[in-house]
Amino acid sequence: MAKVTDVSLSPPLSSRSSVVQRHIENLESPNPRIRSQAAEDLGKLGAQEAVPVLVERLQEDVNTYVRSSTAEALGWIGDSGAIFPLMDALRDSCSFVRRASAIALGQMQAKEAQGALLRVLEDSNFYVRRASINAIGKLGIPDLGAQLVPFLETPDPRIRRTAIIALRRLGTSGAVPQMMAMLEQYLIQPNQRDLPVVKTLVVALGEMEAVEAVPALVRVLRGYVGVRSLTAKALGRIGDPQAAVALIEALRDDKSRNLQLTALKSLGDLGYEQASPAIRPFLDEPDPRLRRTAALTLGVLKDREATPRLLAMAKDDESPLVRPSAVEALGQVGDASLIGELLPFVDDSNAYLRAALARALSTLDGDTPEVRAVLLQLQQDNVRHVAIAAERALARCDTPVRARKKQGKEVESDPDSCPEPDKRHMSWLRRFLGRT
Repeated sequence: MAKVTDVSLSPPLSSRSSVVQRHIENLESPNPRIRSQAAEDLGKLGAQEAVPVLVERLQEDVNTYVRSSTAEALGWIGDSGAIFPLMDALRDSCSFVRRASAIALGQMQAKEAQGALLRVLEDSNFYVRRASINAIGKLGIPDLGAQLVPFLETPDPRIRRTAIIALRRLGTSGAVPQMMAMLEQYLIQPNQRDLPVVKTLVVALGEMEAVEAVPALVRVLRGYVGVRSLTAKALGRIGDPQAAVALIEALRDDKSRNLQLTALKSLGDLGYEQASPAIRPFLDEPDPRLRRTAALTLGVLKDREATPRLLAMAKDDESPLVRPSAVEALGQVGDASLIGELLPFVDDSNAYLRAALARALSTLDGDTPEVRAVLLQLQQDNVRHVAIAAERALARCDTPVRARKKQGKEVESDPDSCPEPDKRHMSWLRRFLGRT
């Protein structure tokens, strides 16, 4: 009888290889729960050395839960050697195993499996069919979208939602008219029960940048409770100015902060400068999130009328997150006459503000001796993300397209000299400066 070791009861092991070996040994346990757990653990470890043993379990284990756990594990590991065994497992007698195999092939983006997955669209089990639709959407083969369009007419809303997600991933523009027709139908009788599908439709039409869907999305924005914020974001993603009036109307809905925040950002995405007068009052809102988003949006719209208020916010706003955004916005507005007002911020105690200052000064004019002196000082800042921002500003990392002229010569960024923030610093940039 094979030796069985329950890893959960074992003392900590010093090496990964020892842990993997224990799990491999447990795949031979007479207890199916231990075998199933061992497969799961090997998948989470990404143990490629265990793939041959896992494939053997997938093909030969008598227990359906072990086979399905093994299929899932092979998907997590992602070794191409498991693709054909997983394709064979799509014909397993157990629907759990077929479903897990379809999910695994989707995770692996296994293009070799497209034919097998298409056949599984006719599987007798609902969950297997749904997993296959989802997997096909992950393969990255646009031509497969035509095979999924008919599922938009399926009575079950779960299948329709999965098909929409798959078509969005494949970028199947030919499905847009049918998606629009579905959305129009849902608008006739809005129902909370239909919200999951409506939300999925709105996101898909936005990510597919379906300009033809803007009129229908505007109607959703104006009247479909529960999906308005997502719709505002989708309209910003599409970028068609015909949505601007409805987004300005959404700013007046003070019952939904999320809607107001999304509408503010989307108006910036549209570049709709005429919205500036409607946005400026948000600089005085009690909610710091609204003040911050309004400041960044006015910066994107280059609203010079907002500069006095933005400068006051940079100096005196009570929120430590709003002040950096105001500085960032002043840089985006592009009024170089403000440089003298911004230079003193180099000694500000707010590290986020100092980092925003580096980018703003570089955007306004990084060539003057005063600005370069401040950027060089910030480059020596004790806070790492501030120093990175200054280094990027000095190297023109954030303005590679807009070349500056100096002494009759064009000066562009040098990609090789641009320091890249690590994930933690990039998270900060996105969170506090509103970049994506």
